[in-house]
Amino acid sequence: NMRPDMSGSDKIADQDISVWVDHCRALVPEPVELDHIWNVMAFKVQNPNVKVNHAVLHGGHPGSGKDTMWAPFIWSVCGPHLKNRGLLDNDTMSSQFGYALESEILILNELKEPDAKERRALANRLKPIIAAPPELLMVNRKGLHPYMALNRVFVIAFSNERVAISLPSEDRRWFVLWSAAEKLPEAQAVSLWNWYERRGGFEAVAHYLHTRDVSAWNPNAPPPMTEAKSIMVEHGMSGAESFLVDLMRRRAGEFSRGVCGGPFYGLCDRLQGIAPGGVKVVQAALLHAFKEAGWIDMGRIKSRDHDTKKHVFCAPELSEYSRSDLRRMVEPV
Repeated sequence: NMRPDMSGSDKIADQDISVWVDHCRALVPEPVELDHIWNVMAFKVQNPNVKVNHAVLHGGHPGSGKDTMWAPFIWSVCGPHLKNRGLLDNDTMSSQFGYALESEILILNELKEPDAKERRALANRLKPIIAAPPELLMVNRKGLHPYMALNRVFVIAFSNERVAISLPSEDRRWFVLWSAAEKLPEAQAVSLWNWYERRGGFEAVAHYLHTRDVSAWNPNAPPPMTEAKSIMVEHGMSGAESFLVDLMRRRAGEFSRGVCGGPFYGLCDRLQGIAPGGVKVVQAALLHAFKEAGWIDMGRIKSRDHDTKKHVFCAPELSEYSRSDLRRMVEPV
């Protein structure tokens, strides 16, 4: 009766989990994304001592049933009393006491960066928790000496925000989903939870996760890029970064030659003159924009015609040019 279009060892004899599978598909209709989620779940269940080296951020409309989708997985790892589950929100995430780091699963509820001035601060604070190394995490305890806990916690974050956290395009630590489903009807939610708790649903999904074949799945590989993550990266940039990345990708104005050289304060001054109102073009924004646009850092270059070195960035399609040619393109003889 199960309908997840699986075969071989993924079949579950005498177990009907189609109710859960249908709910998963309603929230994650993209097959590749859902397959990755099921692999994450199954690997964590089957290999509790191995770190899954990325977190999952599941965003969507309030009440769409995101928690309900993940509930059987959490039950499978933490048991019916959820003793090995940690919970944090934006108010408790900065607590000096790290008891939640002792958990097998750490849930971050209502993830949202506090304000613009701390952009990327939240992502940087979560980096050591999400991926190893570090192999050990310090846990502070009230009135006691801190101790080092093994870093094997798996992080799931939920959010109702499209841009819950600012991520760079080269990020390797987050798998991002966005569920466009509307609010889960109350009758459907009640029926699903009755199946979980009274008709063996938790046990049936746990059996599936224990038997799903993940022998070839690599927990250390970077998670796949998703449409939701691309949107988050794009809209997580500052106004200056978005303005500069657009110019670079269109090869417009100062970036028309596909190569730029330092010192960059002069370039920033010239760009400031054409920037939209309220956008301040600073070198930090320029350097980050080079990275987001895919431009290559060629280092400090000199040539036969120029014996002084300049820091040079070039568009990807020019990266095969000789360093001397790039240097001459920055500053013709």
